[in-house]
Amino acid sequence: MQNVTGVRAVSAAAVAAALVFGLRGLVGAVVLLQWDPPEAALLVGTVVGGIGAAVVFVAAMQARDRRALAIGVSTLAFALAWGIPGPIGSVLYVIAQGALIAFGVLTLRSARRVQRAFGWIVAVAAALWFVVDLLAQTGAYLALSQEALGLVLSIPGLLQAVAYFAAAVLVAVPLLEPVGRGLGALWSSAEVR
Repeated sequence: MQNVTGVRAVSAAAVAAALVFGLRGLVGAVVLLQWDPPEAALLVGTVVGGIGAAVVFVAAMQARDRRALAIGVSTLAFALAWGIPGPIGSVLYVIAQGALIAFGVLTLRSARRVQRAFGWIVAVAAALWFVVDLLAQTGAYLALSQEALGLVLSIPGLLQAVAYFAAAVLVAVPLLEPVGRGLGALWSSAEVR
């Protein structure tokens, strides 16, 4: 990712993929939203997110960027997991969670201040998403009332949404840097007294 335009294009693809799968997490929390979107909308969103994920994955492989590779693997695995039912889909789903945790940890190691805080949000939310999703698979929640059961089953979707939305903020940085520089130039040239 040598040129600025290429970096911004890959960043835009990563933002699109992360936002799509963050929204998919919110849709997974249907109990709280009381809205079930049409299947065609979910399919289109998944295809758009999958294409963005593939762009990020290829660019990250060429640039040998581990952080971009982690978000690319996470979003690509999630897109594929949705379309492949059964044990292979479940493995891809776990790969998506693990790669998102890795993205958060790699951000923690390389970023400063605000980006580091978002790295923590991604890592913790993705780890909790994995653990809560794993616990939901055990059936330990079956003794709960219907209302409590709905809330418990919506937690993984909410954690997925938090993790992917925070990741979208992190991968949007190359898109936002020119705006920040422009605001800085305006601020420094203003005669505020």
